[in-house]
Amino acid sequence: MTGTLEHVGFHTSLTTASPRLLSPALPAARNLRRVVEQYFSNVHPLRCFAFVHKPSFMRQLDKGLTSDDESALLHIICAQGAKFLVLSADQGEASSPPPLLRHAGNQWAKKAEFLLLANFGKISVQRLMTAILLHDFHFRLGEYGQALMISGLAVRMAHALKINTEYNSDILCTDEDSSAPSVASRESRRRLMWACYVLDAWAGSGVDQLTLLRENDIKIQLPSNERNFGLRIPSVTETLGVGHVLQFLPPAIVPRRPAANMGIMAYYIRVVALWKRIVRYVNHLHAGPPPWQPDSLFAALDADLGLWRRELPDFVEYTTETIYARLDSNQLGSLVLIHCTYHHNYLELYKLTMPDLFKLPKPFSFPPEHQEFLQTAQANAYYHAQQIADILAEAAEHGSRLLSDSLLPFFVYDSSRVMLYYVARLLDPTRPDAEVKLRDAVKAVESNNRILGMMSTLFPIALSLSATIERWLSKMQQTVASDDLLSSLEAGDHLETHHPALPDNAGGKPDKTGTYELPPLSLHSLARSGTSDLGGMEGDAATRTAGWSTQNPHAGGAASWDGTSAAAHQLVGLSQEQSVRSSLQHERPVPLHPLRKLGPTQPMCDALDLDDLQSFLSWDMYGIMEMGGSVFNEDMDDSVSQSWTGAI
Repeated sequence: MTGTLEHVGFHTSLTTASPRLLSPALPAARNLRRVVEQYFSNVHPLRCFAFVHKPSFMRQLDKGLTSDDESALLHIICAQGAKFLVLSADQGEASSPPPLLRHAGNQWAKKAEFLLLANFGKISVQRLMTAILLHDFHFRLGEYGQALMISGLAVRMAHALKINTEYNSDILCTDEDSSAPSVASRESRRRLMWACYVLDAWAGSGVDQLTLLRENDIKIQLPSNERNFGLRIPSVTETLGVGHVLQFLPPAIVPRRPAANMGIMAYYIRVVALWKRIVRYVNHLHAGPPPWQPDSLFAALDADLGLWRRELPDFVEYTTETIYARLDSNQLGSLVLIHCTYHHNYLELYKLTMPDLFKLPKPFSFPPEHQEFLQTAQANAYYHAQQIADILAEAAEHGSRLLSDSLLPFFVYDSSRVMLYYVARLLDPTRPDAEVKLRDAVKAVESNNRILGMMSTLFPIALSLSATIERWLSKMQQTVASDDLLSSLEAGDHLETHHPALPDNAGGKPDKTGTYELPPLSLHSLARSGTSDLGGMEGDAATRTAGWSTQNPHAGGAASWDGTSAAAHQLVGLSQEQSVRSSLQHERPVPLHPLRKLGPTQPMCDALDLDDLQSFLSWDMYGIMEMGGSVFNEDMDDSVSQSWTGAI
């Protein structure tokens, strides 16, 4: 092992680094440590992967790892770090992935998998950590069949380790029990359990028979912030239920604001729990009142998303200040992911307003008197798709390593598809800002496509998704560059007597840019708070603040929209101004110190046909098995097969 190291990677010559990164043997001494540092800088902060206590791990690394379990964990950490080592040397500027990147660290991942599976009946915390990181490693490479199978192994190990419950009631570790886990170990176990929950949520895609973990069975508090974890500071945090702590905690140790001890990871877990509820709802659309009713599950989920966003602390907001603060702490990728997930949740919820695009098997039929509601929800979907594009474009300015979560390519794909579908097939060409909207959408999708090009250095699937978007863009650009758009607008002029421009009190008002805002989802907004809000669209600041009530409209009843007790909505959702007992038995609350159809006359862009926008429906995080090509549908139960390939 000769050669030199510079900065955060091997020598800038990838040729020099190649033998070390492709060898089955791990590098030694200082070289090994710097590969590990790449993992902690780039993968560890993402999602819920920060379950390894870095100070403890690095100390053990210096002392020497002795067991197979420790060796397996080290190998997969190095396998993850190797990719970013190549990326840092390449600077992410290549138009196509450097050849070394596809193979760097793969031998180390194979060794980790061999050590895990050679004695898969053995169960330990280190082996569970290895399984979770192996799942992500396979998913990044597009090996979706392997990822799915390892996800099942990981969840079963979590069950066997019983990390879904607290070790004991001594949360603050005040008892002098030498046999009890340390502060760092307890927090690591909690984070490991939540990592399994998130892994299971994405693998299950809201389908009951594919989901192995239930929220009621996870009786632990949410992760503490990174400072407390790193410095081994015990702390009380909230549970999944907003404003709730573990039921058995003595009141004397519960701080006035337990949420103050939480970081990005805790809020990410809550938005994933919301995603699970949304996907389950969309998969069973005809259960309960229709979406335009104020007491519908659609209205409740929409309100819960708004509440989640409003309750974010300042340090989790996506602002210029937090961007640079998180960039300094290697957490910008995590900040990007949590906000993209939030906006993607809206796309999931608003799928029901675009049934043709998403091929919903049993779509709602919106009656004429609710067409305004339908079109406003569609406009909301466009807005949130555009927000994903804006967030990722800004993050990309700081380097491709900040686009390193394996879910982001699919968020980009859905963002692009929704924006193009909206302007090409749904946008009214008689609107004064129709041409501006069309051009803005094309510009945003072009930005998305450039970002997919950057992501392709880490995710092979990004190239395929980019090729599809390129085809869409070529069709859209033909329309934008020709006189077809002008002709379309002129042809719509004579129809204004039948489709007049929106009056000021119905269609909104022009903003500072001269574009028009659409009316809000008034039915359920007004029902909840007496005001209206566009679910995140820009408008009057006071309206946005008061637009969603934090009061649960079902609090007074015995049952709610999903048949559970009203307090069940404390599970990542409607917080209340007065204490309500949570439906999760391990939790308790913290004490408190005339319409008309407005449809377009014709599509803005006939060239972008619906069949094209529906392409690659299985090329997303829900259709992972179809993408992997390792499942033979004739050998599967049809309902399970369809859930994997058609959930989008």
